Amino acid sequence: MKRSLFGILVVAVVAVAGCNPFAPDQSVILNVTQLDAPATITAGSPLPVVLTVTVGGCLTFERIAVVRGVSGASMIAWGRDGAKGRNVACPQDVRFEPHSYQFDPPFPSQSAFSIQVQRGRWGPLNTTVQIQ
Repeated sequence: MKRSLFGILVVAVVAVAGCNPFAPDQSVILNVTQLDAPATITAGSPLPVVLTVTVGGCLTFERIAVVRGVSGASMIAWGRDGAKGRNVACPQDVRFEPHSYQFDPPFPSQSAFSIQVQRGRWGPLNTTVQIQ
C-alpha cells in the first residue's frame, strides 16, 4: 500500500512540475526573413505561402497564427525562447526554417489579396497576390 501511495505521489509531483503556473511565459514572435507567395492565382485556386522563420539558439518554432479577412490576412510566426526568464546561455546556431501555410478559396475575383507578416520589433513584411 505504501509503495502505491508513493508511486501516486511521485506521478503527481512530476505532473505539477510540468505545468508550473509561476514559470515565465517563453512565447515570442519570431523573425520572418522572407515571405514567398505567387504573384498571381486564379480565383478558385488555393494560395500557398512560405515563411522563412529565424530559429536556433534557444528559439524554437511553434505555430503560425493567421487572421484572415475578405481581401487579406495577417500572419505571425510564434515560437518559444528557452532563455526567456532564465539565466541560460544559448548556442549561436542561427537557422532559417521554411514553414508553409495555405489559404483556401474563396478569394474575391478580379481583385488582390494582401498578406502582412507581423514580425514584432522588425516591422512587417507585405505582399499582394493578384486574383484572376
